Amino acid sequence: MEQCSRKKALLAAFGCAVAYLLADKLLALILPAPQSGPALLLKVCLAAPAVEELVFRGGIQRALQPLGRREAIGLQAVLFAVQHGSADGILYALVCGLALGWLADHTGHLWPGMLLHSVNNLLVFAAG
Repeated sequence: MEQCSRKKALLAAFGCAVAYLLADKLLALILPAPQSGPALLLKVCLAAPAVEELVFRGGIQRALQPLGRREAIGLQAVLFAVQHGSADGILYALVCGLALGWLADHTGHLWPGMLLHSVNNLLVFAAG
């Protein structure tokens, strides 16, 4: 029985990650990304962090709980990192995903991670 719930958890997590990536690609085709200004700031610093926290820490990490707390945090962080693209981006996102996963696990809430993720993106955005 435990093996079955582990397989279901892995399938659910990977399904969420694939759905997120496909939805992101579809949305990019339908709605052109803002190139600058307030719309880009809102997308990068508010919308993206909120959605990513809901998907990766809210959906994927919680779906992976049958594997164990550390495993759930680690695997969601890997999936979060992979969707960030370049090697530098992946490494940075992996560290951030681990920290945000730990935060969600230890607080039991997503809003602290959303806030920290938004601040991180704001600092990266401001740095250019």
